[in-house]
Amino acid sequence: MPERPVQQLARRQLDQRLEAIRMSGGLLERPRGGWLATLRRALGMPQAFLAKRMKVSRQAVSQLEKREVDGSITLKAMEQAAHALGGRLVYAVVPDRPIQSTLEDRALKIAAQMTGSVRHTMKLEDQEPMSDLDQRTREVAEELLGSPARLWAMPDGR
Repeated sequence: MPERPVQQLARRQLDQRLEAIRMSGGLLERPRGGWLATLRRALGMPQAFLAKRMKVSRQAVSQLEKREVDGSITLKAMEQAAHALGGRLVYAVVPDRPIQSTLEDRALKIAAQMTGSVRHTMKLEDQEPMSDLDQRTREVAEELLGSPARLWAMPDGR
């Protein structure tokens, strides 16, 4: 099923939001000691006071801060602690590259795999130019981009 213009627009808008996050550099990178401990200390709030606000023990807050640093904290716990610190949890998965670039690269890779046997045969038979085949590969990639779900249904070839 071909992708609708609404889906393309939604992807472009998401890409713009994600680009803004990527451009922010390390602003959203977790501090070495974790966001919870960093913010708590900046507020001058002892663990015991945060524990009282969260209705947990001081040891539970200590464990929470340690779990944030080692990556084993849950989002729910982060959200509760953020609220108790007078803030909110901001959560995002930010791809390293724009979504459209990822899709285009994937489409070209799959298209090259699909036209690979023809390319191999042409090389064996010393048939040039490859420009027609390269053009066909680009056309196949464009067709694949019309239905992005198809890109992920095909094997990686890894």
